[in-house]
Amino acid sequence: GIKVGKKKKKAKKAHKPSTSSVRSESISKEQSHENDNQSVADKLRNAIATGKTGVLEDRSASRMIGRLESLPVEAENPSDSTATVVVSRKVSSIDKREEDMTAAELAMNERNMTMSWDEQMVRNAIRTGKKRKKGISGDDSDEELENMKRLLPVDVKEQKAKAARKATQREQHREVDRYLQQEKITSKCSWWVGSKSFAKHRLLGLGNHLSLVMAPPNISLIQGHHFHMVPIQHASSFVECNDDAIWDEVKRFHTALSNMYATKGKGVILLETVLPNTGFWQTKMDVIAVPFSVLQDAPMYFKSSMVEQCDEWGTHNKLMPTSARKPVKSVLPIKLPYFYVEWGNVSTSENTGYGMILEGDSFRHDFGSDTLSSMMDLDPIRFNRKRKFSHEEERENIANFMERWKKFDWTKDLV
Repeated sequence: GIKVGKKKKKAKKAHKPSTSSVRSESISKEQSHENDNQSVADKLRNAIATGKTGVLEDRSASRMIGRLESLPVEAENPSDSTATVVVSRKVSSIDKREEDMTAAELAMNERNMTMSWDEQMVRNAIRTGKKRKKGISGDDSDEELENMKRLLPVDVKEQKAKAARKATQREQHREVDRYLQQEKITSKCSWWVGSKSFAKHRLLGLGNHLSLVMAPPNISLIQGHHFHMVPIQHASSFVECNDDAIWDEVKRFHTALSNMYATKGKGVILLETVLPNTGFWQTKMDVIAVPFSVLQDAPMYFKSSMVEQCDEWGTHNKLMPTSARKPVKSVLPIKLPYFYVEWGNVSTSENTGYGMILEGDSFRHDFGSDTLSSMMDLDPIRFNRKRKFSHEEERENIANFMERWKKFDWTKDLV
């Protein structure tokens, strides 16, 4: 019994810990308890001091520690699992390169990164250089460049000056485009003295505001007896010409031509057709010499033809008569397409002409000449439009007209 008791005492002594080991264990327990009470920032600071982590570099670690110190108090509680997850994500994202990060990690880095303006510029320049070196094209590099430009300091005066220069350039481009468009349209107005395609040998008389031009043979109802009265300045219609001096010259040309053809037993009819246009089209008034019999029948024929075609023109089927007291400029509104015919003072009509507003696009621009051609049993002008004509014959017709016109030309008295 004594031996057994001694063996039990020896076994207890063997299992009993030493004083030093007890002290070390208590110290380690106290340290672990202290570590448990430490914040995440203190833990990282201790890890860096002991060199036990290879994840963070000096600069990145210092930044991360500064960020973690700014975290709310609740997140520093080690018992909060959310804080541990956030810290682990931040550490893992810093450990990766930008090429290996996901979009979510890159967005997190951008939100959490506190970089100076210089550092952001350097980073953007390095990114752009990498993309160009790898041959990545276009949109991303341009976007990075725009982002870099936004970070540059703004000069308000320079911005205003730049905006003013751009506005001036836009206005200049508009003016050039408008001029080119006008040149393209007016080049087709061969009857206007301001057009590049105007033939000077067809000019018969030139007043201060109006010109008298011989119509080319291929668009003449009667060769040598078909003329154009054209304003010298640009005008879309004669109704828009509010200057009384222009209408005075219209009357003088009409009277002189009527007197000249009266010696041959003929009269003169005026026709103007204004269709919808872009505003650069130059108007003209056709002057056609016809026999007296046709002149007397003109009011009846034109009234009948205009009424028959009114359904195609639009809803305004009312004829507007003109007279010496009510000229066409006081009857028809401005900036509306219209057709106008004037035969002057004849015994078969109390009026001097008719005017009518056009609304439809089906109205023919040669309606007036077609009506006269049907009255005189002639071919319409459109049948001869593509016919080739002799320039010698045209010059002969012009010479014959000028010989008769000398006695009635009132423009030679202008100063």
